[in-house]
Amino acid sequence: CVRANMTTMRKRTVLKIQTNLNISNKPAEEKNAGFRANNHSIEKSKYFSNKKNKLDYVSKLISENGLQNSAVKLPKPTDEEPKMFINCNKRKACYTTVGFFSIAFVIIFLLVPTIWRYSPSIQKSMIFLNHDHMPDIQNYSYPEVYGMDGTRNFYIDTKDHITLGVWHILPRNLIEKYGKNVSSYEQLLSHGEPIIIYMHGNSGARSNDIRIELYRKLRDINCHVIAVDYRSYADSTVVELDETGIVSDVMETFKWVYKRAKGAPIFGWGHSLGTGIGAHAFSLLEKENIYPNGLILEAPFNKISEAIREYSTTKVLRYCPWFDFFIIDPVIENGMVFDTEQNLKNAKVPVLILHAKDDIIIPYQLSENLYNYITTTRNSELTELVLYDAKYEFGHQFICRDKEIEKKIEKFIQNCLK
Repeated sequence: CVRANMTTMRKRTVLKIQTNLNISNKPAEEKNAGFRANNHSIEKSKYFSNKKNKLDYVSKLISENGLQNSAVKLPKPTDEEPKMFINCNKRKACYTTVGFFSIAFVIIFLLVPTIWRYSPSIQKSMIFLNHDHMPDIQNYSYPEVYGMDGTRNFYIDTKDHITLGVWHILPRNLIEKYGKNVSSYEQLLSHGEPIIIYMHGNSGARSNDIRIELYRKLRDINCHVIAVDYRSYADSTVVELDETGIVSDVMETFKWVYKRAKGAPIFGWGHSLGTGIGAHAFSLLEKENIYPNGLILEAPFNKISEAIREYSTTKVLRYCPWFDFFIIDPVIENGMVFDTEQNLKNAKVPVLILHAKDDIIIPYQLSENLYNYITTTRNSELTELVLYDAKYEFGHQFICRDKEIEKKIEKFIQNCLK
């Protein structure tokens, strides 16, 4: 603002000087007028070649015409000018800040919820995260690449024409004798050792490092492990995902194992989203008079709606009056309910819940809510909750690193088989 005022005043000063010069030149002799005008034009073009010469030219005119003491003076800065400059900057900063927060408010509280509500594909992508594939798909056929000896890769074809990628990990006590005899793996399911069907959470595949850690712990207590990738995960058939389809994949896998187990105990282990999938699948199996021996839920939630509500990304939005309408309701309407409370309400399967208190993805309070609900509503007395203190730093994924995990699982299996 100050600079603009100074520039304007300088222009006015130059104009006034030029006017005075024109007046002072009027009495000059007529015969020299043309000569002086021509010289003045040449001198003017010479000096006006840049801004500095313009100022020098004005100073020269002032000195030549005796105008040093005239009323034409350049303005001097006053005490008010710095204050005007500061106030101008403050106003600009204020307008910028208000504009930024207004845009952020519109994006976070209006635009994002609207896009979420009316985009089922985005909802499914964020909940299932099946687009997060492992980098080298061809290695699924070679479990030894991941350090998994005594493991067979195979595929199960479901009744709705879906192909599921599966690993079968042998128990420790059978590896030495049968580990390299791949053709005998199916027959060994009826050998008598417990069989655990592993249902992973969203993202990744059966070959994730942390999942392999768990497989090794389970094989060390002489359990078969059947690790399945649902449809659209890893090398399984790619189709549109929903709860019904992904639950049917687990049911088909269980039935495949059930036919070959010939009475050997079959358990389920679900992690994160896999807990909701497993609970739903096992409750439907009971309705078909197929009874699993037990279900282990690692870092579960009671309902997917509560998991979304407690998720760190949605904390900013949860207090908005339109939160349920824009965020929760469309997920339910698009077939992603995963209501573990209702699915286990009438189920007889024994349940072991494992959860770390430092889990920031799914808070352990949701496990407590689930435990309290099913212990008061269902007939099965064998329901156990194990919470890990935050000092162990197991978080959402690393409960398998509990030094006592093998003993806990062995004890649960024994109690289920009594």
